[in-house]
Amino acid sequence: MIRTSLLAGFATLALLSAPAMAQNVANVSNTAAGIGNVAEQSATVMQRGKGLFAGPNTANVSNTAAGIGNFAGQSALVMQRSKGPFSGGSTATVGNTAAGIGNTALQGATVMQRSKGLFGPSNAANVQNLSAGIGNFAGQGALVRQR
Repeated sequence: MIRTSLLAGFATLALLSAPAMAQNVANVSNTAAGIGNVAEQSATVMQRGKGLFAGPNTANVSNTAAGIGNFAGQSALVMQRSKGPFSGGSTATVGNTAAGIGNTALQGATVMQRSKGLFGPSNAANVQNLSAGIGNFAGQGALVRQR
């Protein structure tokens, strides 16, 4: 009898707290590999976590062109918000890569993160652009705003 009551209580708690503990995860990727390829991507990710134990929000956006004479161009906008007494922070990773011979990697990224909670959850943003090999060009413009 006691065990049945305890199990029912835990099941009820799990159902009631599920929305309050929701986590938002987004993964967006674009890849071109070989010779003379073009990988262009425009991505917008908007995440909002709200509740007692809201979040964290996680976004991964990547664009890759690898080989010979490739072009990797990316425009990314990531907006994340987390609000709640014990909310988690937000994490955004935006990557653009051109690797090989004669490649070009261009990226424009904007990351806006806002987290409110009792214990001031942290936000993390990682914006990277890589062009590796021979005769490559890597150009990047990034704006990161965290509150």
